[in-house]
Amino acid sequence: MTLRRVLLVIAFLVATGAWIAFVSWMTGQERKEPAYLEIDLAEIPAGSPKFYTFQRTPLALVRTTEAMLDDLRAQTTHTWNLRPIAPGRPSFFVYSLLSPADGCEVEHVPLGADRYAPVRPWQGGYRNPCRFGEWDYAGRAIKQYADQDAQLLRRADLDVPDFEIREDHILRITRAPKR
Repeated sequence: MTLRRVLLVIAFLVATGAWIAFVSWMTGQERKEPAYLEIDLAEIPAGSPKFYTFQRTPLALVRTTEAMLDDLRAQTTHTWNLRPIAPGRPSFFVYSLLSPADGCEVEHVPLGADRYAPVRPWQGGYRNPCRFGEWDYAGRAIKQYADQDAQLLRRADLDVPDFEIREDHILRITRAPKR
C-alpha cells in the first residue's frame, strides 16, 4: 500500500468520524425531554425504593408493604411536621431526592443502617450527605433528637412531583419539583 493510499484512508476515517460527531451533536440539540414519565406500579417490587430521573431531577418511588406502613405510622411522632400516614394503606410514595435545604442529592439508607443520631433504630429512608438531615420512606423530615431546636435544625419534607394515576396502576409524573 502506498503512502498516498494510507493518507487517503486516514483522511476518510477522520472525515467519517467528524461527520458522525456533527450529526450526534446536531440531533442532541433537538432532543426534547418527554412531557411525562410513566411507571407501571405493578412492575415495582414492594419494600424498597426504585430510582428515576425526570426533567433532570432525581426521584424515588417506594411501593409500601404492611410492615413499612406500620413503621411509618410509629415514626410520625418523630417527624418535624407530624403529618400522619393516611388511612387505607397507601400503596406508594414518590418524591424528589433533592434536599429541600440545600439542593444536595439525598442518599438511600436501608432499614437497620447506622444513622446520624443513633437514639432510635433506623427504619429506612434517606439522609443528606451535605447537611445534617434524614427523611423516612414517606418523605417526611425526621427529628434526630427529641430536644432539637426547631429554629436551627428543622428540615422540610422531600418535594412531591406532580402526578396522576391512570388505569389504576400507571403512575404518570407530569412535572418534577425544582429547587
